[in-house]
This record gives sequence, structure tokens and C-alpha cells, in this order.
Amino acid sequence: MAKFNDPFKFVRTIIFVDMNSYKVIKTCNVLLNIIYSLIHCLLIYYLCKNLEINLLIRYAPAILLFILVIFGAVFSIYMDEDILEVRSVFRENRWSLSVLKENSQTKLGRKCQFINIFILLVLLLIVSTLAINAPCFGNQRELLICIQVFEEYFGEWSFIPYYFFFLGFPLLYYNFFRLWMTFVYGLLEGQLQFFILEEYLCGIYETEDSKSWKYLQDSRYQQEIEKSLRLCISHHIGLKKFLKMVENQTLKVMPFYLVFGVLILICYFSFIINFADTVTTIGKIRMFMTAICMMGVAILLSWIGQQLIDVTSDIYFTLGGAPWYYWSQKNAKLLLMFLTNCTKNESVTLAGISLDFTLFVSIVHTTLSYALVLYNLRESSLVSSSQK
Repeated sequence: MAKFNDPFKFVRTIIFVDMNSYKVIKTCNVLLNIIYSLIHCLLIYYLCKNLEINLLIRYAPAILLFILVIFGAVFSIYMDEDILEVRSVFRENRWSLSVLKENSQTKLGRKCQFINIFILLVLLLIVSTLAINAPCFGNQRELLICIQVFEEYFGEWSFIPYYFFFLGFPLLYYNFFRLWMTFVYGLLEGQLQFFILEEYLCGIYETEDSKSWKYLQDSRYQQEIEKSLRLCISHHIGLKKFLKMVENQTLKVMPFYLVFGVLILICYFSFIINFADTVTTIGKIRMFMTAICMMGVAILLSWIGQQLIDVTSDIYFTLGGAPWYYWSQKNAKLLLMFLTNCTKNESVTLAGISLDFTLFVSIVHTTLSYALVLYNLRESSLVSSSQK
């Protein structure tokens, strides 16, 4: 096969920065995770000690988000070798766009360009959200409970953990970001290979109407079809192995991301519903940008999962449109075997929950429902306290 020119090169460049191969950087990452974990144990202790519905609704979103980031950063270090192993398997099975005809290359190139633009927009949204949450744009006291906790427990030395908290977060978030973006990259490359396989199959189906049934006696044509089918079957098996490895790595962290993601969205929308009229302008901007950023990431992950289901389904229908009536019995049997291997769509599924648009709609529905429940709970607590 020709040299592989990765259309998602900029994503690969971001996530495969091999920092953990250096012991000093890996040790710093581990220490950073430990320190942030201890800080959030202190925050949770303070929140439990002063438990109140208003305090919980106001500060729970940020605490849960930081806990998810810490989990992601820990798993990123823990799964680093497994991710590199998956990457090596992909390198052994990838096809280049150059195996296709020029019009098919142009078609897939545009599709990849659209995906890159969408991912770039999500990345710009994430960077903008991180930047607007920096202390230089305004005090974070109304959103983060850590400031008053540092002041209470560290007194005049509170500025040390305060600045460490904000200066260390970009590195912590990068490890978290690198983990879920690796999953996105893996599925994107898998989808690209399925797209290439589909277009390649369409290319070998092309026949001349003038020959029609003469193809049955054309031994050279039959040999080319057999060679192409065997090549496609081999590539398809390699792709399924690669996607299975990606899925296995994803299922290790999917429960944490799913549970914490839903809880964070519920808490953020609850905060917006309850306190949008009391926070400062910069606080509103931060909250809305964070909520939009999380929804953007949820849309990206759901879209990538849905695309994987769709493209593996398309392979089956593409095989069904093969001109098998021009093929020898041996080639027809190869086609039937290929069809049998394509009856099940590839998807990322955990306990019956698939990563697709249906999951995204369910998350939005659940988030808004529980956000309204928390709003009514706060309203009822305010009414009861005023009556007293």
C-alpha cells in the first residue's frame, strides 16, 4: 500500500505528545493528580460540613467537573501504554486515500475537511472557556468554593494554593483532554478506513455494459475480483480488531464519563436556572460558555459514535449492491462470507447504552428534567424558610 497521508494529522499531533516517556514529566503529572485529589477531598469535606441546598447547587458543578478532570488525568497516565499499542495495530492495517480513484479521494477529502473544521471549532470553544475562567478576567469566588476554603484553612498563606490551583489546571486538563480526544481520533481513523473500503468496493464493481455476461468467461477479471475481495476481507478483519481494541479502552472510562457528565450538566443547568440573575456578568459568561462547551463535547462524542454505526452499516449495503451475477462461484462465496462478517454494526456500547445521537437526546432530556427538580427543591426550601 502507498504511504498513508493522515487527514487528521493536527488531532494526532495534539494527543500524541509523548510526555510520559520522560520520568520527570510523568512524576510531575502524578504529583499534580495527587495534590488536586487532596484539594478536592478538602473541598468535599468543607461542603459536607456546611451542607446547605444553596451552597450545594452553587458549588457542586465546579467540584464535579474538577473531579472528572482528575479521573481523566489519572486514566490518561494509566492507559498510556495501551493507547500506544492500539496505535501500532492501526499502523499495520491502514490504507491510504491513494488506493482510490481521484473523484473518490476528493469526496473523502472534503468529508475529512468538514470533520476537521468541526473539531477545530470545539477545540477553540474549549480554549476560550479555559481562558475566560482565568482569574485575570474576574474573581472566581461566586463559582469556586476553593477560594473561601483556602482563606479559612490557610489564612494569609491562601494565595499559594490559590495560584497553584489555577496555574496547574491547564496541565491537568490537557491529560484529561488527551484521553477523550484519543478516543475521538481512534474512531475517526476507523471511520475513514471504512469509508475507503466502501469506495474501493464501489470501484471494483464498475463494469462495461457492452461486455455484460462475457465477464463470466473472463478469467483475468475473475482473478482481479478474487484478489480485491480477499484484500478487502483482510482489511475489514484488521479494522474490526482495531475498533474492538478502541472500544475496550473506551469502556474502561465510559462509566465515569457518562455518570459524571450527566451529573455535571444537571448541576450546571440547575445553577443557571437558580442563580443566573444574581451572579455578575463575567460569572454568567463563564457559566454559559462552560455549559455550551460541555454540550459541544457531548455532541462531538455522540456524532462520532453515530458515524461509526452508519459507516459500518453502509459497508453491508455496498456489498449487497455487488454485481455478483458476473462473478464466478468462488468469488460469490467470498462475497457471501464478507456479507456474513458485516451483519453486525460496530458501535461503542456499555450495558446496552450505545454512544450515538439517541444517547445525546436522553442526556439532554435527563439533564433538564433533574435541573427543574433541583429548581423546585430550592424554591420550596426558600418558601419554608420564609414561613419560619
